[in-house]
Amino acid sequence: MVFILFAFLLQCGKESNSESTAPVEAEMRSMDMPMEKKVAASPSVSQEAKEPPSVENQLGQVFVPIQLTAERLLEYQVQLSYQTQDLIKTRKDILGFITKYGYIESSSAVNTDSPYMSLRIHIRSEKLYEALIELDTYGVLLSEDIATVDHTEGMVWQKVKSNREKIRFTRRSNANNQTSANSKNWEAIEEAVTDSENNLDNAEHEIWKIKDKVKWATLSIQFSSPIPADKIQVPTYRNAFVGILNVFLELTYYLIWMIPFLLLAAILYFPLQKVYLYFKK
Repeated sequence: MVFILFAFLLQCGKESNSESTAPVEAEMRSMDMPMEKKVAASPSVSQEAKEPPSVENQLGQVFVPIQLTAERLLEYQVQLSYQTQDLIKTRKDILGFITKYGYIESSSAVNTDSPYMSLRIHIRSEKLYEALIELDTYGVLLSEDIATVDHTEGMVWQKVKSNREKIRFTRRSNANNQTSANSKNWEAIEEAVTDSENNLDNAEHEIWKIKDKVKWATLSIQFSSPIPADKIQVPTYRNAFVGILNVFLELTYYLIWMIPFLLLAAILYFPLQKVYLYFKK
């Protein structure tokens, strides 16, 4: 009986220990699960940290050049000098070049022992760099000078003058319409309106001139050939004999002119001599 009672109490103690340890183990498992999730989630967090932030989250675009909204009104003036081996071929090529890019202002060429060609042309400014590259195929570049004239300030001033003259013209036209023909100021107002029209025309003409200078670049180009080496020049000996014959014929020509005077002097010599001796005695 004692043994049975001892075994019963031992079994009850094991059940109570298992019931008390179960909540503890469940609590420990619940505490371990977030740690596992954190450990499992840590690689993804590191990968997100390595990835660069998207462009949308940045304040504007990075390393993008600022686009200039204001354009400069530049007039290009270019002076070029080339050396070519065949001037005739270069002349034909340059005529095609002019037809392609613009128009010619003046040209001169000489085909002698030292041939050369100089011309002044106008080409479109937007085609300037393309034209300079093509010109290098026509000969060897000896010298180049590129200069620009900035007309931006002049254009702004001409537009200010134009707008001011438009306002002045409108104001004077309104005053002219409100003034009767018998008014004393009618002629002065009419003259003022005419001055405004002339000033407005001049301002518009200056604006057109600036736009035309900016639109067309001026190129002054010179083509020359290499200086040939000195050559042995054999004189034409036949010219010497021809010269001698010409001198002889020239002397004969003058002798013919002198013969009558010589005959006259011979005829008068003897009578004059007798007269001289008579007076001497």
